[in-house]
Amino acid sequence: MKKLTMGAMSAALLAATVVPTAASANTEVTPQDDTHTLAIMGTTDIHAHLMPYDYMTDEPNNTYGLSKVMSVVEEQREKFANTLLIDNGDIVQGSILGNMETILNDLPEGEVNTIIQAMNYMDYDAAALGNHEFNFGLPILDQMIETSDFPWLGANVFDADTDEHAYEPYVLLDREVDGEQITVGVTGFVPPQIMIWDKIHLDGNIYVDPIVETAERIIPEMKEQGADIIIVAAHSGLSESDTSGENAALELTKVEGIDALITGHLHYDFPGDTARFADYEGVDLEKGTINGVPTVMPSSWGRLLGMIELELTHDNGEWEVVDGMGYNISTADYEPHQGIVDIAQDLHERTIEYVNGPVGETAREMNTYFARVMDNAVVQLVNEAQIDFANTFVSGTEYESMPILSAAAPFQAARFGPDYYTNVQDTLAIRDVADIYIYDNTLHIVKVNGADVRRWLEYSARQFNQIDPTETDAQNLTNLDFRGFNFDVIEGIEYEIDVTKPVNERIVTLNYNGEAVDTDDEFLVVTNNYRASGGGDHLLGAESVEAVYEGTEENREVIIEYIRNEGTVDVLPSNNWQIKPFEAAGPVTFQSSPDAEAYIARAGKEDFITYLSEDAQGFGVYEYNTLASHFDSEPAPGPGVPNPFSDLEETTSGFSSMMWAYQAGIINGHEDGTFRPNASVSRAEVATMLTRALELPFDGDKQFRDVVPGSFFEDYIQATVAAGVFNGISDTEFAPRNPILRGQVAATLVRGFDLEGTSETPFTDIDGSFYQDYVETLYAAGVISGVSAAEFGTYQELTRRDFVVLLDRLMN
Repeated sequence: MKKLTMGAMSAALLAATVVPTAASANTEVTPQDDTHTLAIMGTTDIHAHLMPYDYMTDEPNNTYGLSKVMSVVEEQREKFANTLLIDNGDIVQGSILGNMETILNDLPEGEVNTIIQAMNYMDYDAAALGNHEFNFGLPILDQMIETSDFPWLGANVFDADTDEHAYEPYVLLDREVDGEQITVGVTGFVPPQIMIWDKIHLDGNIYVDPIVETAERIIPEMKEQGADIIIVAAHSGLSESDTSGENAALELTKVEGIDALITGHLHYDFPGDTARFADYEGVDLEKGTINGVPTVMPSSWGRLLGMIELELTHDNGEWEVVDGMGYNISTADYEPHQGIVDIAQDLHERTIEYVNGPVGETAREMNTYFARVMDNAVVQLVNEAQIDFANTFVSGTEYESMPILSAAAPFQAARFGPDYYTNVQDTLAIRDVADIYIYDNTLHIVKVNGADVRRWLEYSARQFNQIDPTETDAQNLTNLDFRGFNFDVIEGIEYEIDVTKPVNERIVTLNYNGEAVDTDDEFLVVTNNYRASGGGDHLLGAESVEAVYEGTEENREVIIEYIRNEGTVDVLPSNNWQIKPFEAAGPVTFQSSPDAEAYIARAGKEDFITYLSEDAQGFGVYEYNTLASHFDSEPAPGPGVPNPFSDLEETTSGFSSMMWAYQAGIINGHEDGTFRPNASVSRAEVATMLTRALELPFDGDKQFRDVVPGSFFEDYIQATVAAGVFNGISDTEFAPRNPILRGQVAATLVRGFDLEGTSETPFTDIDGSFYQDYVETLYAAGVISGVSAAEFGTYQELTRRDFVVLLDRLMN
């Protein structure tokens, strides 16, 4: 018979490391002379974070890691005479280290998965299956279970052929508490939604019953089989608004017979997050109970160890729980346990070597700082890579003539705090692509109609709070509780989101190739297995959805291959969507990384975003200009018109050049009465201005698939291409909405004005580049300078002001 561990830990150390909640600070279970304490330790959502190391940044991070959890476990086993250790699922997936031995097949033959080795070393008593345990397919999961020294539990998972339990529904642990025999029943539950999220692996093999319904059957059975007390490990979250059964932990606490509950899935801290859970019915945050059941949700990644203390009495062979409490202990101040470090070290080093493998380069910084409020380069890159894959896939098939769209989301955008954003630049390694696309999704293509494309976008638009334009107090634009991975941006169409309207009424413009999308129009949409299978509920009730391709290629690998083929990616948002401009009586704000303050100027977003302050959580608070439009504006009026621009004065730098270009009909302003001199000028705008300035004839016929037939800019783009002034970024794409780069400007101006001659420049960043001769020619003409004494800024964007100044110098 296995005895529960014994020992003592100093009260001072415990006080220093327990999360300072009311539960841990003000309440304690005081053992009576005739009571016995059972300490239940719980982990959840470790997501393969064995070491305190961030492989995406290639730097240590001492706030998490199962190796740190083990140090706390060891001390708790010394403190309490009677302990159990239970995991609540999602432990084997979720980091690049975890992928090494599963997806990347880097597990030596005959070896046990390193995470399972660590769990065996930690002497877990049981583990519940989480939804991500199924991500790698059933054979890998079966192998992990076979090599574990503890049972894996899934009471609501059934074999599709036999209707029998596919995994152990519960375990009865025969233990001793203070020398007295006790039978501890432990059961586990997984969200039924795994049948959607991992349909490709599970359909036809297993099925999953509702959590609460199964618990109401299983708990009495466990009692009948001799369980003295019952612990539930439910990989399910705490939510008062859940109606799907995914986050059913609150309802579980109402099931008779449950003595302790370990919950998870949502990565929250219960009972420590008092602000989140204070108003939940039945919650006692001081004791860490819900409807009287001691409960913990110990965050994720090994940041916390959940602790449930049960006070038991034993009389005439009968055990009774007379009191209990739940709390969490932070692992931040603990050192990694050497035993786990030794187990993980080889895999850890192989992972670091892998993530630093080169993929390609990016010509510009890409981040997700503003991805929740405007089109974004990180999401653009994912969509471009997915569309590139789909173009190859449909070639020569029945789908070849169908319009291709792509859906992607900013995965890292505030979920875990102000540092949780993607930010990559210069050389791109594997870890950078993993930073861009953090999940192990596989690429899927679905066929949907126009009505369901709108449905898809309406669900994504739920991430915005409804704004009252008459409100004078500040209003928060985005709801950070809405997961970034559910904010899909669909590339290939143009749409506007009206945040002043209620949910499901916000997509007010939806066009494809300049025409309104009809409900019966059909599209191919490239996405991932999670979304294609219904994850996130974007396609809930979408009857038109038809699977066209269910691939085994990871979306991340598709992106890697795309970058490798390109060598250097130069990604700019297409600005195919925007928040519909409106006039707000008061400030409309949103939260992002404090590092985004400096990025505003680098990105040329001064006309759209203003930094305000830093809040108590460490987020930067920014004001969004609700009048700003990311869509290209209307044609300019004719010459002779006085200055109508509210943001231009005679003292404004470049004023005379801007007024000359405006009054000559070369450039136009925006609908809100601004000129926006600091805004980046797009390739389509440059084509328009050059056509007007050079009086080019409209006799071109070159077609680009991203230039909408009949659109305002089509004739201008065709005119500059026919004149040899402008080229597309490829034979089929012009990238009309992409900001033009300084090197590209040099090339178009030299060609457009037939400039000749060169002059040596002081610019070191043009040496050997495609644009070197053009820059030297423009420099010889005396019309251009660098961004610094030694740099031309070849791959930097140019503003509207700067371009018309150059035109003015060349023409006047």
